Amino acid sequence: MKQKIIAQRYAEAIFGIGCDHGKQTEYGNLLAEVAQVIHENPELARVLQHPVIKREDKHETLRQLFGQRLPQDLLHFLYLLVNKKRENYIQEIAAEYQHLLNELNRTVITDVTTAVPMFKKTQNILQKQLEGYLDQSVVMNCHVDPTIIGGVVIKIGDRMIDASLRTQLSELAHTLI
Repeated sequence: MKQKIIAQRYAEAIFGIGCDHGKQTEYGNLLAEVAQVIHENPELARVLQHPVIKREDKHETLRQLFGQRLPQDLLHFLYLLVNKKRENYIQEIAAEYQHLLNELNRTVITDVTTAVPMFKKTQNILQKQLEGYLDQSVVMNCHVDPTIIGGVVIKIGDRMIDASLRTQLSELAHTLI
């Protein structure tokens, strides 16, 4: 819980800077890119998180890797994370930043699970229905899980709409017993 609160505060800080410059989407994409590079390179993550390696060396590593691609504000934000010994929070900060960006753009991320892959036309119809229901734009992450037998399970944040055949059969069996 503490980690999430810390990540939220740092994400809000850099998000505010991005908004001030009108580059909140660009900053979000770049921050996600930095988090992905660190995630995909465990050796880099170890260097950044190692307590014996000097701050200046970590700054130099970040400058060499990202100095040409990142605006100065974002690069200095990474230096701040190193200075405050928060470099291990970059993944969470990037995720929280994306959450803030989604709120600003009124976008909701949903996980949609079906027993078989949906046709593109069906996905579009479901997306339009969800957008009407939520009154926000919707990004659907579609998954296939044959164990639900049929129907659909939709997760929207902490809410879940379970219209799967597995659940309906389970409820029917419970009622009959």
